[in-house]
Amino acid sequence: MSAPVFAEDGGKGIAKEDLKVGVIYIGDENEGYTAAHMKGIDEMEEKLGLDDSQIIEKTLIGEDEGCYDAAADLADQGCQIIFANSFGHETYILEAAGEYPEVQFCHATGTQAASSGLSNMHNYFTNIYEARYVSGVVAGLKLNEMIEDGTVKEDACKMGYVGAFPYAEVISGYTAFYLGAKSVCPSVTMEVKYTNSWASFDLEKECADALISDGCVLISQHADTTGAPTACEAAGVPCV
Repeated sequence: MSAPVFAEDGGKGIAKEDLKVGVIYIGDENEGYTAAHMKGIDEMEEKLGLDDSQIIEKTLIGEDEGCYDAAADLADQGCQIIFANSFGHETYILEAAGEYPEVQFCHATGTQAASSGLSNMHNYFTNIYEARYVSGVVAGLKLNEMIEDGTVKEDACKMGYVGAFPYAEVISGYTAFYLGAKSVCPSVTMEVKYTNSWASFDLEKECADALISDGCVLISQHADTTGAPTACEAAGVPCV
């Protein structure tokens, strides 16, 4: 028998060949954020030497009761650990974690695991605001270049930001982006518009077009499609 690869709170391991992993995705392979998670799951499977039959993936699961249903179905199929990858999944994952205490639930980008009182509920994510700060520095350097070559005036360095939802993750991200830009371009200002969707090409393009019309000379985003960059390309506006 293989060595245990998974330990519950009691310390009892699960043999590798008995491990079953469930994954809940907001999107599918056609959407960059979810595609990155899928790649991670594939690498995990290879690294641990698991079989395809040990991974059950559910795509296009919305931030609604369907997420709870997906989690419950995965638990009922015997998954001992379940991942969910979108912020709005958290309420439903918490509900499932309360009803399936023997299953470990891991939720990306959330904030409530530590205060939930549930030993089988976990949040995971990178400190993504740090990367967004660095992206902001890049944007600020671009604005300085535009000031130097006369493309924009120093008092007209207005950035636009296409945000998905007014969630803490998005707000912390664009705040870090703005502070990064301001650290190298003190005169910068920023306007934010929300799409209220994680992935909508049309809405992201509309928001970027509106921001450009409002005088934004550089665009960034926290949304999952190429809608905003497409608008920037057509208007000749830098996109970071």
